[in-house]
Amino acid sequence: MIRPLDAVSHGRNFASIETVAQVRGANLDDKTTRLIVIFYAFGREVADFKRRNKRRTRLPHRDLRGFRVEIAGRDFALIGTGIGHERARQVAQLAFQVLPNPEMVIGTGVVGALSYGLRPGDIVLADRVIHKRGEEEDPEHISAVEEAHLRDVGRYLKVAGLDYSMGPILTSHRVLASGDEKRRAKDETGAIAVDMETAALASEAAARGLPFAVLRTVLDHIDDDIPAVELTDELGRVRPLHATAHLVRNPRTMFKLPRLMRNLSLATESLADALEAVAYRGRPPYAVEPRKRQQRAQRH
Repeated sequence: MIRPLDAVSHGRNFASIETVAQVRGANLDDKTTRLIVIFYAFGREVADFKRRNKRRTRLPHRDLRGFRVEIAGRDFALIGTGIGHERARQVAQLAFQVLPNPEMVIGTGVVGALSYGLRPGDIVLADRVIHKRGEEEDPEHISAVEEAHLRDVGRYLKVAGLDYSMGPILTSHRVLASGDEKRRAKDETGAIAVDMETAALASEAAARGLPFAVLRTVLDHIDDDIPAVELTDELGRVRPLHATAHLVRNPRTMFKLPRLMRNLSLATESLADALEAVAYRGRPPYAVEPRKRQQRAQRH
């Protein structure tokens, strides 16, 4: 079911009029669907989903990171973009050259909470995508996700017993590392969550008339600070020299990292549940038991 969130105002202060992609219809219940492309930023986001699906094959291009897997008679290509709008745009362009005309495109991974109603591990299904290109620029409303796709994905989550929240997602040009920055972004855009890639994926899919959906999970609370964002590179890998130097200068960060890693585990486990719900049309072979979901929620 859809989880209620705190009240937010949507659709104000936008630099341009909303553009809704006119795409050909995709029926996710159609068992003849050829290919579903799923984009993620860094490998840890889909690690749990990858472990659950052993029969994987390589992607058909050396410059694409990720894997392919057949689930319930359908072909899925999971492709890592790296972190940030520009990398996501470049990888999406290459992916659509190598894997043209997929039946569905899904942007996935973890997001930062911009709503007081969200907590680590919560599932977010975006109904709109907002992009903020720079500090001085107004948010731009990129696209709306078609109602049919929201209905299909939402139904799969519901059948699988997974609660989710629906609302706009903001794509930022940089990490919003502090609670103050996230609260400001919430007030400016009305978005309920923030990432750095979705707007690029939505734009590239819309340019080709491809059906697009956004299914992500929450990494933090809106008031949480994200410690040491410079410790990782654009592929999400820890940079040892930068990490060592930062921890020497900021030893208190050591006390924040364990909580961040616990939240990341909650988010990636929940994301694997959500992706399996979509892949198996709401009936994964190993459904998440209600008791397990309750215990997971109590951990945060």
